[in-house]
Amino acid sequence: MRLFSILLLIGLLVGCEGRMSGMTNQELAAKRDACIQGNPTSPGKVTACENIRKECERRRKNGNYTC
Repeated sequence: MRLFSILLLIGLLVGCEGRMSGMTNQELAAKRDACIQGNPTSPGKVTACENIRKECERRRKNGNYTC
């Protein structure tokens, strides 16, 4: 059961990062704001918010200060 959960989480992480690169600046900023205001505690939401933070940093390095 644990192995399945770990594999599922890894699959979600890989899938999420690919989707975020296609997200508009407005969508990404809205999701980041929701993460900050919601202060998630569930592992899935924490992971999603971490991926959003990473995408914001990636865009910032490219000169896009959307977040």
